[in-house]
Amino acid sequence: MNVMKRMRDLVVALLGIWLLWLAAYQAPLQMAWAIGGDVASQRRMDEDAFIRGAHASEPPTRTACLDDPSQTCWWWEVLAPGERPYRWTQAQTQIALHGVGGGAYRVTLSGRGQPGTQPTLSTWQMGAVALQVALPANQVRRFHILTQADAAGNLNLSLHTAPFIAGGDPRELGFVWYELGIAQLGAGPRSPAWPVLGWLSLSLIAVYAGAHLLTSSPRLNLGLLWGLGLAGGLALALARLATTTFAPTLAGIAGVALVLAGMGWLATRNLGNHRAFVRQVVALSILALALRSGGMLHPHARYSDSMFHANKLFALSLGNVFQSAGLPSEAGGGMAPYPTGMYMLLLPGQLLVEDRLALVQIGTAALDSLVVAGIALLLVASGLGHAAALLGAACYLLPIPVLESLSVGELANVGGQIIAFGFVALVVVSDRRAWSQAWLIGAVGLLSAGLLAHSGVTLSLGAFTAGLWLLALIRWIRGKRDAGLIGLPHLTLVASGALGLVLLIYYSAPVYLNGMLERVGSSDTGGGGGRPLGAIIGWTLGSIVGVRAPGGHPLPPLLGVVAVAGLGWLWRQREAQMTGLRMGLGGLWIGMVLSQAILLVADQGVRWALFLYPGLCLSAGAMLGVLWQRGRMQRLVALGTLAIIMGYGLMIWIMQVRDYLHT
Repeated sequence: MNVMKRMRDLVVALLGIWLLWLAAYQAPLQMAWAIGGDVASQRRMDEDAFIRGAHASEPPTRTACLDDPSQTCWWWEVLAPGERPYRWTQAQTQIALHGVGGGAYRVTLSGRGQPGTQPTLSTWQMGAVALQVALPANQVRRFHILTQADAAGNLNLSLHTAPFIAGGDPRELGFVWYELGIAQLGAGPRSPAWPVLGWLSLSLIAVYAGAHLLTSSPRLNLGLLWGLGLAGGLALALARLATTTFAPTLAGIAGVALVLAGMGWLATRNLGNHRAFVRQVVALSILALALRSGGMLHPHARYSDSMFHANKLFALSLGNVFQSAGLPSEAGGGMAPYPTGMYMLLLPGQLLVEDRLALVQIGTAALDSLVVAGIALLLVASGLGHAAALLGAACYLLPIPVLESLSVGELANVGGQIIAFGFVALVVVSDRRAWSQAWLIGAVGLLSAGLLAHSGVTLSLGAFTAGLWLLALIRWIRGKRDAGLIGLPHLTLVASGALGLVLLIYYSAPVYLNGMLERVGSSDTGGGGGRPLGAIIGWTLGSIVGVRAPGGHPLPPLLGVVAVAGLGWLWRQREAQMTGLRMGLGGLWIGMVLSQAILLVADQGVRWALFLYPGLCLSAGAMLGVLWQRGRMQRLVALGTLAIIMGYGLMIWIMQVRDYLHT
């Protein structure tokens, strides 16, 4: 009977959601793209998701300034009065506007022909209709074309132009393109793009099925289904093309998530009383992976360094373990060691995935999603209960510094953190009574692996270890010998052993020694003059509470406030089970302070917010767990706080995908 009721509720929900989506398609669609860039908004490449076979925008993003060729200027700064940016088409250029919906449309294109005395002839194909247009060489022409969407609700145009051969330019040049626009005509009922509704429906069904496998609340799952359906309707009405072009990929992500949910369900069948909680943690981890992958795989997303990491992974697969990379000028410039720890984790994936770019992107997202599970397990191991664990883990679903790094392509920073987090977790859950020889070897191995992650992670992990050692020393002097905490002798042995091992085996390589000696012997090593101590303190504190941005966008303001409150609450507790968590968080905060000291002598420091963010979620989870235990009103406050943190993170993620490298 319950199965029949759930099926009936699912069918009713899907029918209601389809009505919402049909209503969303009645909103008129009108969009325009400035091909080459919009001088007013200083945006460009927004059309990349919809066109194929067009050359790069001109002028280049950064080029020599007109008044001083030794300096570089942005593309909008080098345009003459009245001049417009543009793109050359190729001989065959395709425009694919999928999912716009049925009905009549006006498509607008403007362009100019090839250099010469004769107009450039170009054939524009729309379904079975072909138009031949003539583009003057020295005059911009705007063409308005009336056409119908096909049966699937798509608009497809093909531009065929005889190529122009320019001396010294190897490109295949069609015509100069300035503008593309689309406007829906007519006021009658509009049919939707049925394939898009199909893809979105498959996504909803997969999410609902996965949630059903990993949670025990049918009402919550049904609410999730309606919430996602409403979000889809708003997206179709307000950002249709950004949604429809992504619909097949979204269905693929949802399908993979369902497979992972099934694997999680099978793996947890025999866990008894812990089964429900573990499945909820698995569900959060899968959701984290889906959110990260969705932003990275959206057709509008652009990256600067992802291919760099794919090439590094390829070099490692050829046996090049001792790799280097150029430092930015803010960090001193020149070549420096580039540890390959994160690539080691992804190396086996090459046996399954041929596309290394996809492997480093999705593989890094998967590695970071494991931190969600790590946060939940650490909070449970510290005796804070399932509610605190789940709330703290949910705080890491959309971590802004991680999302920015994934978008930019700073994948080694993100992937290296899971290695460092392994040692942090070991410190939190360590039991001094269980520190056998095997534990010591494991701790040395974890710390050594973390020190071979990205150099920024190496510095942060080293600062964390130093902070932890300082706290252990204070406790040793005060005569405290808690069984639930790694002792000073063991920590000293682990830290010195890991550091010695890394220096002896890795950084003693001749290629690294020679490079470091050259940098030490050079008088022109670059580097900035640093910042005043007061400015560093004010900027760091402001960043933690979300007033300032530690990198790109500010952190969620409530997260910093709740995390600091949770840290204070934890430090007042006396339960021995929480000792490891308190010391681990203390090490993270002291390590952040030590790593920020780099700014005293350099203009660029480490990405401290990236390393500290799991610690913020740990203490925030503790505080939210306290609220959860104090009554219904406090539970609503905890859920509202979490919703604001997640909503802010989702908004920043959307903005990052929309804006990065679109200038």
